[in-house]
Amino acid sequence: MGGGPNWTEDSLTDHYSDGSCIDFSWISKPTRHQFRWRTLKGPWVTSRRRISSGKSLVKDFRNSMPTDVYVSTSSWLDPVNLPRLKDTSRPPPILIDHMVVFDIDMRPFCRSRLESARMAALRLREWISMETDLVVQHTSFSGSKGFHIVARDPDRSAFSEPDPVKREERVREKRRELLDKVLEEGHPVDPVVTADTRRIIRLPGTVHGSTGWVCTILDEGWLERPVRDWMYEIARSELAVRMPRRPPIRIPKISLNRENKVVLERVEDRDEYVSIEVSSHVQGTSDRSAVVAWLPERWGDPRQVVERAQEKFDSIDLGPVAYMHDGKRVLAVIPRAIPRDFLLSRIGRAGLGGFEHELRRFDHSWTRVSGRMGGDGWKIELQPITVLGYEASERCLHPWSASHLELCSRLGLPIRPSRGEVSGSPEPSIRVAIRR
Repeated sequence: MGGGPNWTEDSLTDHYSDGSCIDFSWISKPTRHQFRWRTLKGPWVTSRRRISSGKSLVKDFRNSMPTDVYVSTSSWLDPVNLPRLKDTSRPPPILIDHMVVFDIDMRPFCRSRLESARMAALRLREWISMETDLVVQHTSFSGSKGFHIVARDPDRSAFSEPDPVKREERVREKRRELLDKVLEEGHPVDPVVTADTRRIIRLPGTVHGSTGWVCTILDEGWLERPVRDWMYEIARSELAVRMPRRPPIRIPKISLNRENKVVLERVEDRDEYVSIEVSSHVQGTSDRSAVVAWLPERWGDPRQVVERAQEKFDSIDLGPVAYMHDGKRVLAVIPRAIPRDFLLSRIGRAGLGGFEHELRRFDHSWTRVSGRMGGDGWKIELQPITVLGYEASERCLHPWSASHLELCSRLGLPIRPSRGEVSGSPEPSIRVAIRR
């Protein structure tokens, strides 16, 4: 996305003006909510007064315009100067209500990722309607990478608890139970927002400081339509950044010295070579496999190969992907424990015919993960390129493969596993093989 808007006090003042742009229509009693914002100069500010309207909120900015404005998901008897959750030195606050908010973000900021987030939000909204008693109030575009689904819970039983500390604990427990169900169903929501009674979310009608697009409550029917149909109806600052169509792929420069090219050709001319191979099977599971495959050389030079492969893996929601090269070809490793039948139904679309053939024939694939050794030692060490596809990783529903995470680490491209289970044993299945 590049740099964000070059904000000034004047440009932000032009947006907020008298506060009429700020949408308070969805909050029944704004004076019971807490408001926070980040100022242009950097510090965060929490309002020390009750806010009843956009006009009173803008007045509270006090000539220090904000780049980002938030409102609490909870309403309180007294939202001013709330004590922290673990603060026992002051009387606990009285929780009056708590919105049910699901936050779906898919990085980076671009139309294709936002379209994926829209589809995920639509599926979640349908699930909420079918499987819960929640009443969806609205869905808002955050102004950047995703959407907020805001709902009301008609079940008020938790709020009947007279003790304010226990009341808040009961509400958090109920929200955690709901969140666990949503995550178990595979919906890619933020695992923190929903269950946190002290959470704040972006206030509709305010600009997103990183993009300049306005957080906006979607009109009826918009969520069912592709992003391209309504994106230009979203208000944005004159300083707003352009929404790219696709995410940029940043690949480090791949250098290959002349000596490596010559040695590679000489080794490949030999009748036999020795190399280290790893199995795609996830040790400790019955039918799960990771992706460990050399990419087709016909796709171009290493940079072109990585770009093309990443588009394919991203389209089938597999990631992240560790890429390495041996000077001529590119190796891809996706350290996920994927059911074999599911993988076979998808991998053909990625153009990995050889990997698919071995998986069908042997239930797993042995793949070279080292250089090649000729008669006078190892030639052409495997060089790491990069790890891509953390965005697809957020959509990938398969557990991590412990052994292939370890493999990536040993190959010099450690992958940070995000939320999700880890399957199998940590030791990869490795062998030394002689090939012709």
